[in-house]
Amino acid sequence: MRHLPTVLVVLALPAGIVGYAIGATLMSAISLPAGLGGILTLFVPLFIGGLFMVPFVIPFFDRMAKRDLAALERSRGSGTENVGKPPKAG
Repeated sequence: MRHLPTVLVVLALPAGIVGYAIGATLMSAISLPAGLGGILTLFVPLFIGGLFMVPFVIPFFDRMAKRDLAALERSRGSGTENVGKPPKAG
């Protein structure tokens, strides 16, 4: 299961395409005023496609964040020896 986030990122693009197609179909079914129609017909399907991609992309970024946090802890040392202890009076 180590490669699952990478596989999900690859599947995000087809999911976005499906979301864009659904959004475009919805926007073409709605009659909008001429001024608003052009910009909404472009941005609403892009937004819906992005929403379809989010569940596939989140595990990949979560894995990257965990890796970065682990590297940060390694670079700082364990840092757990003073947790819960008051600072020493000097």
